[in-house]
Amino acid sequence: MRKRTVWLLAIVLALLICVIGAYCAIGMYYTSHFLKNTEINGIDVSELTVAGAEKLLAQDAEDYRLVITGIDEEQETIAGSVFDYAFVSNGEVQEFLDGQQFLAWLPAFFSDGQSYSMDTSVTYDEEKLAAAVSELSMMQEDQWVAPENAYVALLEDGTYGIIEETKGTELDTEKVQEVALTAVNAGKKSLNLEMAECYTTAEVTSEDESLIEEVSLYNQYASMVINYYMSGDVVVTLDSSTFMEWFSLDADNNPCFDYDSVAAWVDTLADTYDTIGTQEPFVTSNGETVYVEAVTYGWEMDRESETAELYELLLAGQTEGRSPVWTRSALTRGTNDIGDTYVEIDYTNQRMWYYKDGELLVETPVVTGNTSAGNASPEGIYYIVYKEQNATLTGETYETPVDYWMPFYGNVGIHDADSWRSTYGGTIYMTSGSHGCINTPTAQAQTIYENIEAGTPVVCYSSGIDYGYGTASSGTSYVANSSTGSTSGTDSTTGDDDSDEDNIIIIDGAGSDASDIDYSASSDYGTAETNRIDEDDSSDSTSTGDAEFEITISDETTWSDSGDTSDEASGDTSGGDGNDVIVIE
Repeated sequence: MRKRTVWLLAIVLALLICVIGAYCAIGMYYTSHFLKNTEINGIDVSELTVAGAEKLLAQDAEDYRLVITGIDEEQETIAGSVFDYAFVSNGEVQEFLDGQQFLAWLPAFFSDGQSYSMDTSVTYDEEKLAAAVSELSMMQEDQWVAPENAYVALLEDGTYGIIEETKGTELDTEKVQEVALTAVNAGKKSLNLEMAECYTTAEVTSEDESLIEEVSLYNQYASMVINYYMSGDVVVTLDSSTFMEWFSLDADNNPCFDYDSVAAWVDTLADTYDTIGTQEPFVTSNGETVYVEAVTYGWEMDRESETAELYELLLAGQTEGRSPVWTRSALTRGTNDIGDTYVEIDYTNQRMWYYKDGELLVETPVVTGNTSAGNASPEGIYYIVYKEQNATLTGETYETPVDYWMPFYGNVGIHDADSWRSTYGGTIYMTSGSHGCINTPTAQAQTIYENIEAGTPVVCYSSGIDYGYGTASSGTSYVANSSTGSTSGTDSTTGDDDSDEDNIIIIDGAGSDASDIDYSASSDYGTAETNRIDEDDSSDSTSTGDAEFEITISDETTWSDSGDTSDEASGDTSGGDGNDVIVIE
């Protein structure tokens, strides 16, 4: 048994010695050959000798191509022959072989093997390589698209957001030459310029903190609204659709607006809503439409002040409502800004009206500026600047006291004139008019004075129609007679007819005449007769009664009927002929 065991051990030992001998014998083969899975500069040299590996490397060098890939996946190739690319043995291959573990031949079969790189195993002309790289299509500047920075922009939903940066196709030429040289030295056959970071990049990206702050400020200001209350129901809204075109941020992200753009917008606003200097339509008391320039009455914006105010308001970044800064303003805003309280003066017809809250308080003939002397009263829309009682009007050639003074344009105004005039209207103004003021009967001037306020508009124009008002004395009144019917008989007169007579003229109106009007006074001189009642006699054919006229008569008095001819002869049988007018002279 023991002898048998010894034999078995001897056999195993012999086999082991044979195996080791065989493994070492195979290993000796790899002292002159490269192990399995060995590469040099990417070329498989497994089982090759140094000479065989160098030959293979030389063949590969002859076919060398460097493929360069751009950012848009465009590829261009440079052949090694262009820049004299060739393999040169400097003993590196032998060094690789000498350095390998030849007894590791068996594990090499089951591993990834060994990879070697030779930086000095080739030769080439660097200048020719640089020239070849420079001639690439992707290296031409006129083909480049520069990168774009990220920026803030208005989005479709009306808010502001960040538009991301774009890379572009602009190359760093020095960087490209550098990485191409490195790739060739390493024997690499491909080069990705984007991965090698050869493209210029945007300076501002979407991650930039300053840009994030900027978009926040843009959205803050974009939400601002400024409402302009232009008086009345007129509201003008200034919102981001307009002012964000003026908005920007300085280098420190401080908000600012283009001042000239703000001023231009204010100018447009003023041009739209200013009325000073415009021709405004006005419907006269006679129903005629005239166009009158708004000279001093109307709206006029203080453009410089308003621009400064708006600029500061925009910088504040808050929604606000405001009224503009006006240098001049009207009482209302409408078709002509006049409203229903105003003075109207028709130079053609020498007529003046005063309306208060839509009610006619005064209608009177006037005498305006002497046109033959170059003192024509000014046309336009003005306003009562102030009013003064017991004023003295002065000029180069006159000094005149008046009871009621209401200037509306420089030294031109409305005032009483009975102290030197007894007749108004007609064509008096053409040769014997005023220095430009509106001469008014004292009673009417007083009524206007007592009811008017400073700021009331005064509309002065020349009508295109002469309505034939004619002249009238200072005490003219207008009385409507509502009676109807017919009478017979003739009117009679009583009173003094000396050379200093004062007359009462009764012009019959709509309705029946008095067939016999009796008047008596206790004395012709210096006696006042009040509450005179005009009555028809029994011959009146109607029973409805007649109008009553309450008048006061002073000094010598005569009267006569100035109606139609039939009136004067036998009374009115036609039911009247207009308004009863009592003229006191």
